[in-house]
Amino acid sequence: SGGTLLAIIDDILDLATIDAGTFELKLSPVKVRDVIDQAVQGVDERLRQNKVALDIAVEPGVEEFVADGKRVTQILYNLLSNAIGFSEPGGKITLSCRREDSMIAFAVEDQGVGIPADYQQAVFDRFESRSHGSRHRGAGLGLSIVKSLAELHGGGVTLNSAPGRGTRVTVLLPLDRKPRGEVVPVQRRYRTSRAG
Repeated sequence: SGGTLLAIIDDILDLATIDAGTFELKLSPVKVRDVIDQAVQGVDERLRQNKVALDIAVEPGVEEFVADGKRVTQILYNLLSNAIGFSEPGGKITLSCRREDSMIAFAVEDQGVGIPADYQQAVFDRFESRSHGSRHRGAGLGLSIVKSLAELHGGGVTLNSAPGRGTRVTVLLPLDRKPRGEVVPVQRRYRTSRAG
């Protein structure tokens, strides 16, 4: 419970920093297995408590990309936490990673209750949380921070779901967005130029 509360507080602070335009990505070479292992370590206890199995599939040859490793771990942690919350005991979650042209795709898929089509865009809104008949209770920040962090990397997020058929959330991130090791101040995204 303490760890969950700290994660919520961190998400709120991160979103506030993003809104202020002062959030910085620290880009460097990132090992795919490292960020996956760190995210899984963060949810390992919840997987056991909820009796949910996790399968991990990484496409051969997908080993490294340039990103903010801490933030990619945060993305995967939030996706896994969300999937666990909507999974029933004895269910299974799949975390996969593959290359798509110049992007790397991380996908987390659950076998939960699914999301109605008319609500699928709203799940990315802040403090938007509905159980859809599951046991899940959350602050409604997980997918919002996932979307924000993916877009700050120059990527994006998609959701595929249907009631009774589970949910798959896919995050696309550039393989090599900036020169290795460069720090990217996010406030540059908010600057505008004026003619005259």
